[in-house]
Amino acid sequence: MRKAKVALVGLGGWGATQSLPAIAEAGSLDLVTWFDANPDTVAQFRDQIPVPPAGSYDEILADPEIEGIILIVPNHVHVRLAVQAAGWGKHVWIEKPIANTVAEALEMIRACEEGGVILQIGHSLRRAPGMRLIKKMIGEGKIGELAMIEGHQSHRGGWTLTPEMWRWYNDKCPGGPLNLLGIHQIDNMNYLVGGACEVTAMFSKRCLECETDEITQVIIRFANGVLGHVGDAYITPAKTFIAAYGTDGWLEFNFLTNSLTFFDMNGSPEQIPVEAMNLIADEFREFGECIVTGGRPETGGAEGLAAVKIMEAAIESARTGKTVKV
Repeated sequence: MRKAKVALVGLGGWGATQSLPAIAEAGSLDLVTWFDANPDTVAQFRDQIPVPPAGSYDEILADPEIEGIILIVPNHVHVRLAVQAAGWGKHVWIEKPIANTVAEALEMIRACEEGGVILQIGHSLRRAPGMRLIKKMIGEGKIGELAMIEGHQSHRGGWTLTPEMWRWYNDKCPGGPLNLLGIHQIDNMNYLVGGACEVTAMFSKRCLECETDEITQVIIRFANGVLGHVGDAYITPAKTFIAAYGTDGWLEFNFLTNSLTFFDMNGSPEQIPVEAMNLIADEFREFGECIVTGGRPETGGAEGLAAVKIMEAAIESARTGKTVKV
């Protein structure tokens, strides 16, 4: 199978440190060019990347050789850049969340449908082999009847924020750590359970001067009666895990240590072997294959929209103090 020709837009943060090796590892992508809106970033990477940078985003859009664009850009510009790409017939991979609001997500989905292009959202954590095993074991009845699911994702990123950063502001990053971190666990729960119907949330500020909240707690009621809890903090040491609790046992997967544990009826632990995987490379592999074959990515517009619906409901619940229907 041939490789899809793509451009990378956004090299700040993990855009360079993780995406460039992942593109190489994916095996289905041919990086044609790249671009960053910050001239200092372009100067930093100009001699480190074997293909030349584009002079502008418009130059990438107008290049007929480029089939797809990988967008690793601030959340508040997702919709604008993705809609532009779709208008030029470029397939779109965009980092989670799909957008900051349901309205923006719907605009992006509509543009990609009208443009006849693939839209893939970077909800990478569901691809972890430990997550795949949890879903498989739940389906096999390993923990009995699923009753509750718990996800947590935190780190100390909030301490690095300054007013020059988009993550500082509510209009650019609504929900703070829920938008940046917890959205992964929301997608994981949609993957394992699906069908959320209502959300109750509380947000809090403790330490930082930024506009956004630093601590978010969200309870999700799913249509089948399962309850989910997503906790996030932007001011504490890193922790990322998901746990599924059933009538006959429970499973916990630690993403940071790549360890999966099964606890039986008596609480006795059993370590389940888990392979390691570059999750971003796996996403990019699928993106390239979908461009070439016309296939549908696992986390497309519908999956991105489902996660943002819960996030938006949580923000509204935290604002009003009321439970919000999804």
